[in-house]
Amino acid sequence: MADSRIGIVKRIIWPARASLFALIGGAVGLFGDLVNFFAEFLSADVLVIIFAVVTAVAGLLCFQRAFIVNAADDTAVEEVVQCTQCDAFRFGLFATAAFILLMLVGQGQSATEAVGRQLGLIKEDTAVIRDQVGDLHEMAQPQMIIDDPESAQDHFSNAWVYQNAQRNPAKAFAEMQTLYANYAPKKLDAAQLYFDSGNAVTGRTQLVEGMQALARKTGDATLLVIAARAAPSEAAGDAMVAEAQKIDPALPFAWWDIMRPKTVKVSDMTQRGAAAQRDRMIAEREIIEKFRTLYNAQPAQHWYFLPQYSGDMESIARQQSDGLSNNIATYDDIASGRLAQRVREEYQQKNR
Repeated sequence: MADSRIGIVKRIIWPARASLFALIGGAVGLFGDLVNFFAEFLSADVLVIIFAVVTAVAGLLCFQRAFIVNAADDTAVEEVVQCTQCDAFRFGLFATAAFILLMLVGQGQSATEAVGRQLGLIKEDTAVIRDQVGDLHEMAQPQMIIDDPESAQDHFSNAWVYQNAQRNPAKAFAEMQTLYANYAPKKLDAAQLYFDSGNAVTGRTQLVEGMQALARKTGDATLLVIAARAAPSEAAGDAMVAEAQKIDPALPFAWWDIMRPKTVKVSDMTQRGAAAQRDRMIAEREIIEKFRTLYNAQPAQHWYFLPQYSGDMESIARQQSDGLSNNIATYDDIASGRLAQRVREEYQQKNR
């Protein structure tokens, strides 16, 4: 009798007509759907306990019928084996066992959760890497060569990279020659880059003469401003600046260029009187003020491709102008005798 009951229990756990796939696959599938539904509210451990309790209850109801059925009646036994309680017990048993196994694989989580979290981390890492790559690309973009330059800005950018990043003045000069063959950018840093790159691969005299010819051809007076800095003499530089003023009267650097200061001879300073010195300073200040007016009429990017590297020319010019104003005031005091008067008054106050 006991053997027959054990046989019924075996048939309940493993029915004769059930396949391994049907039992385990169906149970795990049903259990997995339920787990997914409750996963947001309950932990994996709690879910296993709940389903284990459900399985135990279904098992008690199933075995209760199995122990009172007539073991000799195959039809009655088959009805018990296929009853709802026994179906629930089988599914719960295999699902709980499978889920516990997957938890062991997932180290306290279901394998699905573990894999999902890992995939989530991979997704997060991929997103972080994508953002970092994007940031690196943005950082490296100013250092990248534009394969098909379509503007003066593109040619300048390429030449700047060749000159400053790749240390290849030959390519930089070739790029600048292409720029000025098709455009007249009228940017001071472009003319400077043309000179710097060309100075490394060609003779200085030939380069300066070429820049003069190019300025006349393109109408870009910035070339003459830069060429004047490298002129063989101050007189030659003055002639280039005068030509630049005629070509582009609105170019502020054609009137005042801090990089090309005028030489004042000591003999001139000693031989000329205070009034003459004052007149020279007034003329110089007027030129600087003209520069400030023209320069401030446009944003800095009007005069440079890269204004961030140009320095604050307005502040420099203002300081120069203020310094000349102070000197002019001093000469006015000398000419009027007010300086001597102030010196006498200060001396008398100290000796009282």
